[in-house]
Amino acid sequence: MSDHDLDPCTICIENQAQAVPSTSGFDGIHQICTRCGEFKISGTALSMVGGALGKDTRAKLSGWTLAQNRAGETPIITAANIENIISLPLPSVTERALGILQEAERGLEQLGDTFNSNDPRFLAASYSSNSNDVNYLLRMLSTQEFAKPIAMGGMCEILPLGFIQLDGLRRQTSESSQGFVAMWFNESMDKVYSDGFQDGILRAGYSSVRMDRIEHVNKIDDEIIQQLKASKFVVADFTSHRGGVYFEAGFALGFDIPVFWTCRKDHMNDLHFDIRQFNCIDWETPEELSSRLSTRLEAVLGLGPNR
Repeated sequence: MSDHDLDPCTICIENQAQAVPSTSGFDGIHQICTRCGEFKISGTALSMVGGALGKDTRAKLSGWTLAQNRAGETPIITAANIENIISLPLPSVTERALGILQEAERGLEQLGDTFNSNDPRFLAASYSSNSNDVNYLLRMLSTQEFAKPIAMGGMCEILPLGFIQLDGLRRQTSESSQGFVAMWFNESMDKVYSDGFQDGILRAGYSSVRMDRIEHVNKIDDEIIQQLKASKFVVADFTSHRGGVYFEAGFALGFDIPVFWTCRKDHMNDLHFDIRQFNCIDWETPEELSSRLSTRLEAVLGLGPNR
């Protein structure tokens, strides 16, 4: 990747990002940033980001974007959801320090490998606006004997207690905050996903994932089942009545995973009779879908950990 392929990142503005050509007529920017990860931002949201956001707000938006990547999602930031994203509470200092530890483990091939804390991704992983914050959080990890600096230039290593802590965090993560969205993958549904499903799930304090935006090397059926099992709930939208949505909803029910049923109002009459017994959210606009979905998620599951 040459320098002329790079532009300043729209979110953090301090790091370089690769522009990804749009293949679906998306009206906005698709970038991969060395700090924030991969994301899309709509044209209307671009004007809101502009130069108006402060450094701390950009750090929160950067941290949220990278967290979505680590959950397997390429998030879409729109005018409808950006206010909800930046109004999320900042993680606690302890959570920010552990975010560095979790990010440090990524890419390590064997025990004893080192990581460089000066890598921009650690700013996002810890929701930090500057390197001083990262260094302070590293000192917290060092005090707990989770990680320590070993050389000049930011070189560090994870200590044995750090790997024990990471195992504990993985067990906690098994109590997932992820919502699996089963839906029709069509360009006409892109705005419905970003401003409806993604925004509604976000407002309720959970994170969303949909299969066509997950990078994997598994057989697609195996990956779908793996993602379903890793999810706290499934949102099944029957607009256009795709067979895969019926399969994924049925699989979730078989494993006692809560399913939230939705369908665009003009497609409701064609719902299979097996589905009509469930309390289905019949929506007309993405905004209505977002509001009703977040309300139902909160009523059934309670507020999620990301709220």
